[in-house]
Amino acid sequence: MKISYLVSLSTVLLLTACGGSSSSSDSVDASPTEPTTPVVEVGTVVGPFSTGTTAEPIRVYFDLDAGEALLLTDEEAAQNSAWDIAFQRTKVYLNTHSENSVGAFFTDVNSDFYDDAGAAVVDSFLNADADSELDDYLAISGTDIPADDSFVGDSEESVIGPKFYDYDTTTHVVTANDDRYFIVDSDDAYTKFRVTDLTSDGRTMSSITFGVATQNTLAGDTEFGAESALTINTADCTDDIYIDFDLGAALSASDAWDITLACTTVDDITGAEFDIHIAEDATALVDDSNAYAAIDSEAAQFYGFTSDVTQELAFDANPWYQYNLNGGHLLWSQYGVYLIKTSDATIKMQITSYYDDAGTSGNYSFRFDELISE
Repeated sequence: MKISYLVSLSTVLLLTACGGSSSSSDSVDASPTEPTTPVVEVGTVVGPFSTGTTAEPIRVYFDLDAGEALLLTDEEAAQNSAWDIAFQRTKVYLNTHSENSVGAFFTDVNSDFYDDAGAAVVDSFLNADADSELDDYLAISGTDIPADDSFVGDSEESVIGPKFYDYDTTTHVVTANDDRYFIVDSDDAYTKFRVTDLTSDGRTMSSITFGVATQNTLAGDTEFGAESALTINTADCTDDIYIDFDLGAALSASDAWDITLACTTVDDITGAEFDIHIAEDATALVDDSNAYAAIDSEAAQFYGFTSDVTQELAFDANPWYQYNLNGGHLLWSQYGVYLIKTSDATIKMQITSYYDDAGTSGNYSFRFDELISE
């Protein structure tokens, strides 16, 4: 662990002077004591670090190499390479800066917390604490560091993006994936669409055909209408292409639009990129099986609609906690040991608590130490 502790030791000067008429005096020469830095034991728990409340969350950015929390706004953190890991309520984030692209690897030393079916063993969680799980943490050493490609970082994914087409790596032919549907919630209407056809010219798209069905909630629609075709010519575009499904036309950026395709030029050929995005005020979901004949607007929040771009967090693949194990709305650490690879080091980490001494949630405590590859 690289936490800096400064210990200031005063130099002790012991001077003894004898009074009276005696000409002799006793003295002890000053013997300065060298400042020392105390040894921090491996596995020392640090924290708690507050991540605010559910209503007013705070993201705490931590530099594992320096062993300190950094005072950064979210805007500053987006451009900052010093921090490695961040906490905000139950979420854990890794830095994706080009100069410090952090990856995580889960060691699975806590397999006894789960049964063969992957279900949580409640007693294991309830009876565990930082002391009882220290041995598992200490058991992880440099020999457990995997190959670099085993580390996974955070990433971003477009809700639609390139998912509307298939690419044959043998023939290098791009075709429409007409079995995949997308539902867009925009401008008080739900639009279900798929791409039924497309043409390419070089590495750009020269035209695209949609199958479109609309459910206009303002008009009282309770289900999607019949599908109709909409073809947009994207060859020789001069600007990005903005499509409004209600009007069935390409518009300008200042109009009310639903989806957009960027205009690009590759090898002197101009057309659309093979990438679809939705408006900032819209949300969408992927419907791989055409399962929705209608959207219940009162329950729309439960369908899984997301904004244009969402974060894929590495820690979500192996969450550090279990929730509501004993009937209470509490989080219990599974004491798994994660390896965190920064630009400078590989560090093991174990989250030990989500609560402070008063039981307030959102307060992270954890232990971490650098590993030396063996």
